[in-house]
Amino acid sequence: MSSPTQAYPSLYAICSKIPVSDTSLKTPIKSVVTVKATSSLLDGFKKLVSNNILSAPVKDKGKWIGFLDLRDLVSYVNHLLEKKPKNKIEQKAKPSLVQLVDIAALDPSINIIYLARRNPFRPLDTKATLWDAMKKMASRVKRIPIIDEKGEIVNIISQSSVVRLLSTKLREEKKLRIELSKITAADVCTPKVVSVHKDALASEVFKVMSDKNLSGIAVTDNMGTFLCSTQASDLKLYLAKQDLNILRKPIRQFLAEVRQQELVDLLPNVSVKPKDTIATVIEKLAVVKMHRVFVAETATALRPTGVVSISDVLKEVVKNAK
Repeated sequence: MSSPTQAYPSLYAICSKIPVSDTSLKTPIKSVVTVKATSSLLDGFKKLVSNNILSAPVKDKGKWIGFLDLRDLVSYVNHLLEKKPKNKIEQKAKPSLVQLVDIAALDPSINIIYLARRNPFRPLDTKATLWDAMKKMASRVKRIPIIDEKGEIVNIISQSSVVRLLSTKLREEKKLRIELSKITAADVCTPKVVSVHKDALASEVFKVMSDKNLSGIAVTDNMGTFLCSTQASDLKLYLAKQDLNILRKPIRQFLAEVRQQELVDLLPNVSVKPKDTIATVIEKLAVVKMHRVFVAETATALRPTGVVSISDVLKEVVKNAK
């Protein structure tokens, strides 16, 4: 079995020399956003949205315990609505997130600490390299906090920032493109695709995303043809509306409403062909700004036959690392 330096020498040479403190991996916001363990969940989720981020680290009693993730929002909302007394919110009333504050008091065990521990805090120190970060992400860690000697967070590296950097390097390094053109999407994809029908309720779809720890699900029509994909950032648009009724609409309608409001493309091209190379997959992931793309062949009427995530790509290139 070959080592990573033999299989991808250019990639290893590049990534093992880039420190995690490199400016290309810096979070786009001026400073790391954190959430207090004592905050209410509503305030915590609103903080994520106001800063245009999907997650933030949580500290409790001087110790980092995990991340509050926006994907937990729908599970939390569904949980509260299931527990609410029928007379708490009138049947014809328009439920909003603000109204959930009173309902949340019915089950104080569901709080920021509880949700944060579902998303572990797995840091690297400032002396680590991009290759070190890639090895962690290959095991499906979506974000890595970088801590200094005092244990304070100085940056958070996301899978998206790694993909953007690799996409840039592909344009600059011919040898790297050659290396990453030896393996195809079909070689690294997960053949089992989690998909939903376009008429499935949005609340059910996002609950599946949360339960299965997925950042996106394929949306198909009656024939199984790939239409579009959900993504975690759709939840930010949903929270901005503060209207729970929209979660009770078909996922296709939900996506149309929230993305149209923010001038986001309803049907971004998030598919690749089975024979497309990993280099092509990386560039596609960087362009569509998603954590996964779906493998679909025109000959099969664009029915998704597999899915390639950022984790799948990173697992391939670091699988022999010791």
